[in-house]
Amino acid sequence: MRELKKLELEYEGIRSSISKYTSDGSVINFLDGLKEQLKKNDAEAISYYIEEICKWYDLNITEIHNNEFVINPSEHDRNKKILEEIRDSLKNSENVSEDKFMYSKILLSHSSSDTKYGDALRKLFIALGLKNEQLIYTSHPLNKILIGDNIFDYLKKNIQKDIFVIYLWSNEYLKSAACLNEMGATWIVESDYINIYTPDFDFNNTQYHNCAVDTKKMGIILKDDERCKIGMVELKNKLLERLGLTINEQEWVYHLDEFMKDIK
Repeated sequence: MRELKKLELEYEGIRSSISKYTSDGSVINFLDGLKEQLKKNDAEAISYYIEEICKWYDLNITEIHNNEFVINPSEHDRNKKILEEIRDSLKNSENVSEDKFMYSKILLSHSSSDTKYGDALRKLFIALGLKNEQLIYTSHPLNKILIGDNIFDYLKKNIQKDIFVIYLWSNEYLKSAACLNEMGATWIVESDYINIYTPDFDFNNTQYHNCAVDTKKMGIILKDDERCKIGMVELKNKLLERLGLTINEQEWVYHLDEFMKDIK
């Protein structure tokens, strides 16, 4: 969520201002707890700690302004305003239905043998305005796991409920233990997903029907036909809404046409 990203960027400044003003153990503990929950991306716990820090500011802001040793009280005013805005935004998001849940990243789960289709999807997502750091696609140098990182630790850290998963189903995908483990990890955290299929995928494969995800869920078959085009338009609309992106429709038509050529 954008609110949590903003909080991550502002956190150290907020903590520095408060810790310079007071050694009050309760608010320092709230700040420590907030930092820990930001790492875990636990929105409910984050909301709790923000609420407590806002309460502390409500009780202390007047004293902060009257304290002759506080050089820049407006800094605290800014902190208070930021925290209240994020608190209110998180509260509002709790009332938004699940199907309006915002995504932080996309995971393109695929077999390395299907990079032709993976590359075409990546190219289309980047055209939508997706940043490289918002896409996990291990077959591309700009989206792959960095050298020295453990792949399982990386996926464990990044696979959260707010990640959107694209399962690029192929006959090779079903033969890959790594792909099936990746799928299992996203299923456990209940990530939202879409099924996309290579043109030669065998829908009668019993292993496919025994997978954790819902194989009856409507998906997209990557064929050069109108059904594929319509499916990609629907996916585009969903991603623009859930990732907060925008694209000029004329540009989109061009990039979609290029995508259809790429998957031929």
